[in-house]
Amino acid sequence: MVKVTKGEQSKNNLIECAANLFIQKGYNATGINDILQCTGLPKGSFYFHFKSKKDLAISVSDYFERKIIEMALVSAKDKEWEAFIKSLSDTMIAGAEINKHFGCPFAVLGLEIAFSEPDLAEYYTRSMDRLNGIFADVLRFSKVKEDKIPTLANRAFAAYEGYLVYYRLSKDIDTLRRMADDLISIYKDYKG
Repeated sequence: MVKVTKGEQSKNNLIECAANLFIQKGYNATGINDILQCTGLPKGSFYFHFKSKKDLAISVSDYFERKIIEMALVSAKDKEWEAFIKSLSDTMIAGAEINKHFGCPFAVLGLEIAFSEPDLAEYYTRSMDRLNGIFADVLRFSKVKEDKIPTLANRAFAAYEGYLVYYRLSKDIDTLRRMADDLISIYKDYKG
């Protein structure tokens, strides 16, 4: 087992607190002092690990990518489309039921910073592309014709993100259930 140093613990704490604050309050509404209050760390600790809030936001993007991609990969492992969607949505619904799911961080934060911080928004775009790639891989595993995969993956991914944005606004967990039903229908419609 790898031992984590106190400095690494502090850095990870800053990233995790910032991630939680960014997804709940927004990037622009979260100040460095909010992050420090969440962690209980002194200001010097922040600047020891990060040059700026934007520098921290890049690490937060990586943090979200690891978490979301891992969740999607676990849900996708050896599963065809319907089982993948059921597993993925069940995970999100379980999080929503305990107030731990706030929508897709890539879309939520990416939309907020798209024009004000375009270089930072690129990190969220890259993460969305990776997630869309997992959708394509599951469709491939489900024996969808190769020439149909990009269109079907993009259509499913657009529906997925739309539902997650709507869930964030409405906080209605049934939105996540409807998302799963529609994503399964997209595949069934293709299979005809």
